Amino acid sequence: MQKRTIIKRIKSIIENYGTFSIGEVFGADGICVNEMGNLVALVEYFNSTTVEVNIYDANSFSSDPIDDYELTYEELDKDTLEQILFIAEMYETDQEKTLKRIA
Repeated sequence: MQKRTIIKRIKSIIENYGTFSIGEVFGADGICVNEMGNLVALVEYFNSTTVEVNIYDANSFSSDPIDDYELTYEELDKDTLEQILFIAEMYETDQEKTLKRIA
């Protein structure tokens, strides 16, 4: 699947079901986009135009990020986009199941 097609599918899911975070998808983990020394950058929040990347100190006992920044989907590589699409499709499935239960 081409990068452009993956981005279009991710954005379509978010337009239909809203923005979401990694914590809302059962079994999903943050997606690593960069590592430097003890610092790890994880994509953890998804909206229709950007992703939020949280930076963690791997040696810290705190689960709080030490910094964050945003990237557009177009700035991400294809492998990262495929991982995001997988999580977005899990989110979509969860949302569809919820809608069926409340209908």
